[in-house]
Amino acid sequence: MNTKRFSHARNIPAAVSLRLVMLVFMALFIVPVPFSLFTSFKSQPEFYRNIWGPPEQIVLGNYTDAFIVGRIGDYFLSSIIIAAFSLVLIQILSILMAYALARLHIPFAELILVILLVIQILPTESQIVPLYIMFAKIGLFKIPYWGIILAYTGWSLPGTVIIMKNFFETIPAELMESARIDGSGETRTLIQIMLPLMKSAMATCLVFNFKFVWGELMWAQIATAITDKGVPLTIGLLNFRDSYGTNWPMLTAAICMVMIPLFVVFLFTQKYFVAGLTAGSVKG
Repeated sequence: MNTKRFSHARNIPAAVSLRLVMLVFMALFIVPVPFSLFTSFKSQPEFYRNIWGPPEQIVLGNYTDAFIVGRIGDYFLSSIIIAAFSLVLIQILSILMAYALARLHIPFAELILVILLVIQILPTESQIVPLYIMFAKIGLFKIPYWGIILAYTGWSLPGTVIIMKNFFETIPAELMESARIDGSGETRTLIQIMLPLMKSAMATCLVFNFKFVWGELMWAQIATAITDKGVPLTIGLLNFRDSYGTNWPMLTAAICMVMIPLFVVFLFTQKYFVAGLTAGSVKG
């Protein structure tokens, strides 16, 4: 009994230290949100006079200026187009690939999974140079949006396919066998039987992929270097900086508008997203 009490007392400092570290990291992620919200309602002089405090007087003009003067409306539309086409391609292709790997017993399925895992582990930066050379040679950067959409789709597919495959394998094989006995083809089985059971998996992948597509900066900056069409929000935010400084209230107002779709997507998918975080971790 004394040994257990001593061991428990010895673990208290470690537990407290771990909680403190978690609180610090949590603050690093949470504090910028209210800071941006408060700053977006301040005037430029008030921001420099009272950086960390709440606004003394609410200034709504920052949002209209960011939308009209800062052209956030144009960038917003471009980001919506890029995100919509990217996510649709990612969901369709990953579902087809994962279904084939999990249920159709295609040759070298395990080898394909290993290749996908290796691609997923590789840092995105290592793929930028060869991808840029390939896209530049075929003139893809001259076509608005598609130089970004195809790159985002390719980068997101390996991880999404792996997640989808694990979820497909949790669905009892007896359901497929019963459908085949009733004369259902593979396409009908996938659409009418498998997909309704995959809502949590699709929501999980949708949230993660949307977060990446909506907030990616490096490739978007490279892909739009020679054009001013199809510029997404992440690049548009850089235009708030000039040689005289940065209009921080207007910039944070634009940032708040950029964050709204992320909250909306998670709000409507949180039920399936939370269920999907653990549902595919254990194979049935």
